[in-house]
Amino acid sequence: MRNLKKVRKFLPLIGIAIFIYIIHDIGAENIISSLSQINPVFVALSFLIFIPRIAISTYKWQLIAKMQGIKISLLPLIKINLIGLFYGTITPLWVGDWIRIFYLRDESKECLGKCASNVIIDQLIEFFSLFILALFGAFLLSRYYPQLFFLLLAFFLLLLAMAIFFREKGRSEKIFRIVYEILIPEKMKESIAREFNAFYEDIPPISSLLIPLIIEIFSYILFFLQIYIVALSFNIDIPFLHFVLIYPISSLIGMIPITVSGLGTREGALIHLLAIYGVSPEIAVAISLSGYIITYLIPSIIGGIFAMMHEINAQNSG
Repeated sequence: MRNLKKVRKFLPLIGIAIFIYIIHDIGAENIISSLSQINPVFVALSFLIFIPRIAISTYKWQLIAKMQGIKISLLPLIKINLIGLFYGTITPLWVGDWIRIFYLRDESKECLGKCASNVIIDQLIEFFSLFILALFGAFLLSRYYPQLFFLLLAFFLLLLAMAIFFREKGRSEKIFRIVYEILIPEKMKESIAREFNAFYEDIPPISSLLIPLIIEIFSYILFFLQIYIVALSFNIDIPFLHFVLIYPISSLIGMIPITVSGLGTREGALIHLLAIYGVSPEIAVAISLSGYIITYLIPSIIGGIFAMMHEINAQNSG
């Protein structure tokens, strides 16, 4: 168990090491020189698109909340979404985004179990939306990477099967009962059972999630449009549709939990993917870094400010 904890502690450093190696291999001066080509007008236009994107993505989340009987207005949800973005950006596999569960509970006054299922459903919608775009991108690149599409499709179907399996309360109950009986202290069993029941209360049918899925796909298109606009500063010759379908592949690879914010793994994947279109490694890294700053880093700073304000207000009211 102690060795496992050590591995888990140092696992995210692998991606950071990959990132450092990529910077060293390409040359920091080459990447800095490439970044200096960025057009400030493009940066401003790209960041402006973030406003409708976060609103659309949060509206999708609000739709799911309404399906579960969670009443909350859009503006507080946007603030919680930005706070989740802040914590998700600094943790592997975006596990920090789960902080939204507690903020949603505080804002909506619903039980923790229902808020947990709501956030997890929202995360799954985001994940499957990204996966769908990546599948189209892998199909587009099947001439160069013939196995990639089938590999992603296999993972997609596996994750979809798992989501469908655990959607049923009875099946989940059979699996988690062992954990419940052995690991949960007696004094906590009643509250855990109550939250477990609340988790499965009012879960919407899968068919009703089609509209949120379509909305999130559109939100992701805006997300990659932000990066594409900045990438135009480097005079790339990539059709917009190709870029929007290929970039999700690197985003998925960046979610492998061996790094933080996808640093290293995302850049490594992007170097190979964009090389097909004649993009040099230093430009690929510059696109990735500038896209990360505009789509994640700056918005996450805003979320961090909201998080600090929330804690200050909580302390003052306490």
